[in-house]
Amino acid sequence: MGGERVSIKSSARNKSSAQTRESNMTFFDPSLIKAARNIYRNYYSLSVPTDTEAIGVIINRDSHRGQLAFKRKPILLPRECFIPLRHIESEAY
Repeated sequence: MGGERVSIKSSARNKSSAQTRESNMTFFDPSLIKAARNIYRNYYSLSVPTDTEAIGVIINRDSHRGQLAFKRKPILLPRECFIPLRHIESEAY
């Protein structure tokens, strides 16, 4: 009996870790990454002093216009997506 309980918990733990990996593996259109990178670089090239570090860019999928996000859970409009800083700084795109 004790072994069954452990295997059930272990199985549930494996499922949740697989779901976490899947949610971390989000792919974006390379043109969106490029536009987000330009928005990020332009913002910081202006040397605007801020107390908080940006966590990513909110960008419109159609117009490629966007802005930096500083809050943990940004609010998005229907045609917008959030691109985390780790994707913007990645050299893969």
